[in-house]
Amino acid sequence: MEQIQHNPSYNEAKTLINSALDCHWRQEHPQHNPKDAIHKLSRAEQVTIFRLRTGHNRLKHHLFSRFKIGDGPNCPCGANRQDAQHVLQDCPLLDDARLKYWPEPREMNQKLYGSALQLGITAEFIYTSDLTI
Repeated sequence: MEQIQHNPSYNEAKTLINSALDCHWRQEHPQHNPKDAIHKLSRAEQVTIFRLRTGHNRLKHHLFSRFKIGDGPNCPCGANRQDAQHVLQDCPLLDDARLKYWPEPREMNQKLYGSALQLGITAEFIYTSDLTI
């Protein structure tokens, strides 16, 4: 049987290309969660949370271990590593701020992967702590 030659219109071609690209992107990023609460935050809050999640931030541990910037990975409190875990959970210099934002102890997972409200609290904690993330 002979196939009929059909030249798609611009809109049809655009739709086909976008559909193929979308399908390819979804295959390459199976872990993507479109319902992640991070999408409900402002752009600045998203950047802060993303940097804390990935560890690619401006805290002393990352800057020193990755780029040899600064005098070492140690926190000003004397701990061996100034990283997201230390800042959000353990640093004694931030105890008062931590209690203000989290009167009840919260796990790291809730602070970085919780609801939009929880993520917003984490971002605000970082801003008010005068830390550059």
